Amino acid sequence: MTKIKRFQQLEKMAEHACDKAGRELGQAQESHSKEQAQLEQLTGFFDEYSQRFNNAGATGMNARQLGDFRAFFSQLDNAIEAQRQTLVDLGAQVTQRQTQWVEKHQRTQSLSQALVQVQREQLLQRNKREQKEQDERSGVADRGGWG
Repeated sequence: MTKIKRFQQLEKMAEHACDKAGRELGQAQESHSKEQAQLEQLTGFFDEYSQRFNNAGATGMNARQLGDFRAFFSQLDNAIEAQRQTLVDLGAQVTQRQTQWVEKHQRTQSLSQALVQVQREQLLQRNKREQKEQDERSGVADRGGWG
């Protein structure tokens, strides 16, 4: 296998790894966005029920209603905190996937540049070899005609 073919295979493998890392990054970003929307929905519910609680408090409520509101707020608060932690975890995952993609992308670019350099070097060597062969044929023809 020639040097160029090896570099082409390495470049192709690096491109596939980069594409995979890009898809994983996209999926992580999508998950993060969905969970962010979920958090916004939960905080919206919290605000809505806070307003209901304030309105009910202004008109008066019995102990059972107060207990129900408190229990619901407690559950909603726990859900919001869990969702915030999920977002922190997913944010770290997005950062990790982004770092992996950047590394894969840089490797792919490096291999592409190395392949171009190897191709350039081989072309230069072939041109030199062909020039040498041509010079030798010219020299043989010159000597043969004069000798």
